[in-house]
Amino acid sequence: ANECAAMAASGDDDSLSCSICSSGFTSTGEHEPRQLRCGHSYCAHCVGDLRRNAQNNIIRCPLRCRVTTPAAKDIPKNYLAAAAIERHEQQERARMAALYKCVTAAHLLTRDETHMVIKTCHLEHEVDMEAGLSSMRSRLHTLMTSPIEGSVVSRFQAKLLTKWIEGNKSLRSIYRATRDGPSYTDFLRCVGDAKGLVFFISKDTYLFGAYIRDGIKPPDDLRGQNDYKCDGWQFSLSGHFHNPTRLTEGRWDVSVAGRERPPSRYPPSLIVFWAVVAGSGALCLGHGHVGFSSMRECGQCLWGHDVPEGYLGVRNEYGGAVFGGSDRFMADDVEVLRVT
Repeated sequence: ANECAAMAASGDDDSLSCSICSSGFTSTGEHEPRQLRCGHSYCAHCVGDLRRNAQNNIIRCPLRCRVTTPAAKDIPKNYLAAAAIERHEQQERARMAALYKCVTAAHLLTRDETHMVIKTCHLEHEVDMEAGLSSMRSRLHTLMTSPIEGSVVSRFQAKLLTKWIEGNKSLRSIYRATRDGPSYTDFLRCVGDAKGLVFFISKDTYLFGAYIRDGIKPPDDLRGQNDYKCDGWQFSLSGHFHNPTRLTEGRWDVSVAGRERPPSRYPPSLIVFWAVVAGSGALCLGHGHVGFSSMRECGQCLWGHDVPEGYLGVRNEYGGAVFGGSDRFMADDVEVLRVT
């Protein structure tokens, strides 16, 4: 019954997730652990689905335990696991604060914080552990602001994105418009059937994009369009909030064009992410009105009523947040990274 608590105490990130949806457990909210009578815990969101889909008002554990749970009663929170997860969250906040300081004010890092950054990012073989504090600060700043292999994304940004994705993951660049070609054909050739994709868009000082758990699925009809749903979220790393921010998490509608024409629905783009469940907004790639457009031609807007507090960026005439400085824009680069 206390399996989740033991996992949290051990710091095993890969095990701190709901085995149904793979989302990481949180101490509160829709991903807090709820415990069935058999002792197994799942996130509150998935437990809600189990209750709604229960036959004869009986919840059967996905692990096929013999002990069942009445669906008519509230499923209790696993407080022991939640407390352990909260301690884990506090430790993670301290680690991320040290990483952020390493990038923005490395000269203020304490020795304990330098060791925390080294351990978090597995830099033991890249930093002289016997060096003075000033030298370690300088070295860590250089490492964390340098890009990962073949990418414009820095080590710090990659670590932040994988933290949001949850688990001990890494990122690998599989497509860049400025490196591999801006056409839709170039994009599809490089991305293929990869899943767990981060779309990273740079425009002047703006850095932002989106993550989808699934992959890009072009239609079988080369002149058609494929619409499907997947989990995802948008993010901003620079130019919109005081700190890097993840937003509009939830189910997305994704529209993907066939290789021979853009979708007919508005806006006419090659790929569109519609945040219609978790929030209202869209991110469009290949956002051209005539013929085939460059993948760097983008459109993006988060509708005004869903813009989070603290937004400092540009708004359009309707009050929507436009991360690229306008509803439509030509990105400096569009990159896709695969979660590995």
